[in-house]
Amino acid sequence: MMDKASPPPMLAPPWGGLATRAEAFRAPLYVGWQLTNACDLACVHCIEESGPGRAFKDEMTLEEAFRVVSQLKSEQVPYVAFSGGEPFKHPHFMELVASLAGSGVALKVETNGLHLTDSSCAALREHGVRAVQVSLDAANAETYRRMRPGGDFDKVLSGIRTLRSRGVELEVNFAPTRFNIHEVGAVADLSFALGAGGFYTGRLILAGHAAKAGDLEPTEERYEEFFRMLRGKAAQYRGRMAVRFHSRGIAAEVRYRMANPAALFVILPDGRVKLLNALPFVCGDLREASLSEVWRSFLKGWRSPKVAQFGRELDRDPAAITRLHRWIRL
Repeated sequence: MMDKASPPPMLAPPWGGLATRAEAFRAPLYVGWQLTNACDLACVHCIEESGPGRAFKDEMTLEEAFRVVSQLKSEQVPYVAFSGGEPFKHPHFMELVASLAGSGVALKVETNGLHLTDSSCAALREHGVRAVQVSLDAANAETYRRMRPGGDFDKVLSGIRTLRSRGVELEVNFAPTRFNIHEVGAVADLSFALGAGGFYTGRLILAGHAAKAGDLEPTEERYEEFFRMLRGKAAQYRGRMAVRFHSRGIAAEVRYRMANPAALFVILPDGRVKLLNALPFVCGDLREASLSEVWRSFLKGWRSPKVAQFGRELDRDPAAITRLHRWIRL
């Protein structure tokens, strides 16, 4: 669930109770939809390799996207998250928001925060967007620019305040690297001060830009302190701001998901559907098949020997995750 200029993806949906066995449902409970791979920024940790001029050449047309929206409604999918890249860079972003959020679907938008103007925040409120998750990986402008070259820390904070003034729920996502991991406590405190209802983080996934940047991953000792800090913040803000984090590595996550597939999948900008945004497996194409047909392929896909083999490879060599974007059709 993954934003994106991409923070580490949420390997389970942020709303409680959705990590339920997928076979129990006729359709996903949660859909993460990467509207475009274009982004204003080329963040050092982005697993999607998003950035300026990085839109897919064959991203869905508005007509194709509206067909997907129609199916999400008809199949009564309760939760959808628009992400990217940067979803605001999609040429028809607000039209898609208006169509989906006004239908009873709980819609979340995951953004880098640079497009949170008064007019856009007012529109998000008007259309009934449930929450906006902003990527905020630093407690100060210097660290922020290092994480997100070309980004504007003060502009993002201003946008967040505008969003809250319009009454839209705020969530914050934090991506840890070796040079910002020590700021997680300060960013959690800043998030609460800004009015966030949720703070989400987890281990860095070394794929995409993060794999190419070199030496971004914190040491295990730093991770131990990181998770101790997060447990303390979870207790400090209990009942006031949810502090949620995934501490398993990707290999352990794959093993868990193979045994317990969650009722969620990820739509890529070109209509293909992945089992999980942190895995390379494509289980269908919404340009070629209906959402219900892709859902059946999704359930079958988790039982594929290819997925089991990839899990074993990750156990032997965690660097196998760098093949994330060499997509494999199941």
